[in-house]
Amino acid sequence: MSLNMNTLAQEVTEKKRLLCAQVSSRMMSVANSCIEYIKKENELDLYLEKEILHLEHCSMLYVTDCNYRQISSNVTNESINDKFRGQNLSARPYLQSTVPLKGMVSSDIYQDERSSKTCITLLHAIHSKKGLKGFLFADFNLSDLPVDSSARKMFSQWQQFKGDPAIRGGLFQQQRNDSLLDLNIDRVHELAKILLLNNGVFHVKLHYSSSRLSLWLYDKPHHYQIHSINELLDGTVFACYPKQKYPEDACISEEQIGQVFSQYKQLRYADENVYLRSASLNIVNAMVGLNFSCDGSHYIPVKGFIDNSYEYWVGKATTN
Repeated sequence: MSLNMNTLAQEVTEKKRLLCAQVSSRMMSVANSCIEYIKKENELDLYLEKEILHLEHCSMLYVTDCNYRQISSNVTNESINDKFRGQNLSARPYLQSTVPLKGMVSSDIYQDERSSKTCITLLHAIHSKKGLKGFLFADFNLSDLPVDSSARKMFSQWQQFKGDPAIRGGLFQQQRNDSLLDLNIDRVHELAKILLLNNGVFHVKLHYSSSRLSLWLYDKPHHYQIHSINELLDGTVFACYPKQKYPEDACISEEQIGQVFSQYKQLRYADENVYLRSASLNIVNAMVGLNFSCDGSHYIPVKGFIDNSYEYWVGKATTN
């Protein structure tokens, strides 16, 4: 059930598709109306200022002539910045490929030099009966764009990645040895569950073979903490992280957390040669990560992991 595709690229493609479907009619209408203001810079700015309110998620509107010399100001929801009038945009990479003589095209994603945000630009031809008059540009920040719920479900499917062939080749020359975590596995799982429920941890990774755990905190998601199993067992970890309410945007229940850890235990002891080496659980995006002694990795939605249960991994897959 693995997906042989780049889900990030898929999500970008889906965002672009959905964006174009949502705004293409409005972009055409605005581009057609721009003909009236193409030689009236101030009036053009005021028109764009009004229209950007009707282009959901649009961060900036501006107009150029046929040679990509900017005619209008940079128009956002908050301001009209006229210092960019007259700049030459022809060196932009996405303008080196095909541009529309009629209709609209979208750029590839790129990083905006000023904001450092990842963006998509829609480019619509401004066309009159006498020919091409210029182009309407609409910038969108990628992070602001929605994804259809059915498409997002597709992006959250099970993914499998093969590891180092050298490790797989020597698989049956290695054997699982009990670690300190193994000797205290039930207690470790219970304490990890408490951290997720009560101490502001939204992502935990258990390293069974090396007896350590990595934690990501809801309040500081850009930093992770590493602790030994001894620090977990003697309560040191809990002294570091005061009690907090379970996150409102957590997507799994207390019961599901227990079911996940129960299956981790089964997979750890499933076989002396092929066994779980490390495992992670993220309660916000409801994903499980597994790494096995063969260096194979799996990333699975929690529900799918629970539904398939232990029998899947020992060769008795469920049929649903």
